[in-house]
Amino acid sequence: MAATLDVVIAGGTVYDGTGAPGRKADVGVRGNRVVAIGDLSAARAKRRIDASGKYVCPGFIDLHNHSDSGILRKGLRENLCYLTQGCTTIVTGNCGGGKIDVDRYFGRLTSKGMGTNVAHLLPQGSIRSRAMGGSVHRAPTAKETAKIEQLFARGMKHGAFGMSTGLIYTPGSFASTDELVACARVVAAAGGIYASHIRDEGDELLKAVREAI
Repeated sequence: MAATLDVVIAGGTVYDGTGAPGRKADVGVRGNRVVAIGDLSAARAKRRIDASGKYVCPGFIDLHNHSDSGILRKGLRENLCYLTQGCTTIVTGNCGGGKIDVDRYFGRLTSKGMGTNVAHLLPQGSIRSRAMGGSVHRAPTAKETAKIEQLFARGMKHGAFGMSTGLIYTPGSFASTDELVACARVVAAAGGIYASHIRDEGDELLKAVREAI
């Protein structure tokens, strides 16, 4: 490899996340990307880290996280409690509650800095509350439904990863399946995912799972 690497993590057992068995290899990094895996003993590098006797793997992803506000706070935004466990990405906006204005949220994260990557889900409950003026113990009107869908479309445009629901909590518990499907269609059209805290975890568990599916 002719070009100098920024970092070589040398001599560790590499688990690459594909399910393949671990193998002894070096990992070469340039900028913020892994650019080489293999025998890099002859490669030029600005820094070498001896990983002998250690495992080397991609950063873990915490798919269900509630650090939406914490990661914005001084002293917490470094997210060291996650980094020290090997977690390099968190997903916020879970259980239907969280930040609605994705562009503003990401802007604050970028300007202040954060220790981990952040993927954000649009919170159905919070969006429903805003669109319905806090009067959530009912079905939305046609005008409110349009506003809900508009907020989902706007959030996806600004980089949200998908949507979440918390159907066991207010206000999500008052949303019908048809209402959720309408929101999910907007999100799916933009390539987003659906993550749910389902409507019941007891006697109606199977019914709640069927609804989610």
